[in-house]
Amino acid sequence: MKIDSDEIVELVRIQLGAGDVQREDRFQEDLDAESADLLNIVAAAEDRWGIIIGEEELVELTTVNDLLQLVRRRAGNP
Repeated sequence: MKIDSDEIVELVRIQLGAGDVQREDRFQEDLDAESADLLNIVAAAEDRWGIIIGEEELVELTTVNDLLQLVRRRAGNP
């Protein structure tokens, strides 16, 4: 299953109710996401792609692109 960057961007946009989201956006600084927001985004990604993201991996999520790369790794999608 190919995971397109647009799918991740759209997921983040919907979860945050944000108007414009880019891959290079930082969750806290650019998108004003709080910890609970990030947990909701991760849960939505887990549900969408049938993956599990460990709590220890959450600390590496700074940007939307970080989430994309993590989801791709978990889904076996380089």
